[in-house]
Amino acid sequence: MRLSPGRVFAHVRTGLAVALIAIFGSSAARAEWQRYASGVVGTLTEGSWHEAVRPPEVQFADSHLIGGAIGWDRPIGASRFRYGAEAQLVRHFGRPSHFEVSVPVVLRYMSDASSPVTSFAAGLGLSYTTRVPQVEIDRNGNSQRLFVHWMAEIEFALQDTKQTAFVRLHHRSDGYGLFEVDAGSTGFVFGLRHRF
Repeated sequence: MRLSPGRVFAHVRTGLAVALIAIFGSSAARAEWQRYASGVVGTLTEGSWHEAVRPPEVQFADSHLIGGAIGWDRPIGASRFRYGAEAQLVRHFGRPSHFEVSVPVVLRYMSDASSPVTSFAAGLGLSYTTRVPQVEIDRNGNSQRLFVHWMAEIEFALQDTKQTAFVRLHHRSDGYGLFEVDAGSTGFVFGLRHRF
């Protein structure tokens, strides 16, 4: 099933409205949500995401990104899992420049407090760019502005307990045929996060 941009945006608007009601619907619910802000820098690769996790096969593209994100998450019961959402805005530069907005829903597993690894996270949502990314056209022959976005992240503790560092795979693609154009890109991202 192919999704038109109009239908996707209609679903996104509905989803955001439901999320905002859930987040801000009551003072008790608001008290459980934790906010954070992140700054990120990264570079894109020439290969697919599974090549990006095999170091001998990684080839870096002449395309980089810098930006930030805000997010909210809350615990799932008494478990080590948290769920939430993140809004990302990054500036790509190199081949040529453009902005990208990504909005993933994020599931996070919190590690033991004594571990230097604070959490593992995965997110899935949508990515929209202000122009069709040239790095994706060069690699795939074609691309488009609206795609699926997913990220995978490992977060590390710093001395300040409210601040952490993280490394992340930042990926956008057609979602195995969800969108008509078969293309995509993957970036390695380093970030710093502050929780409020």
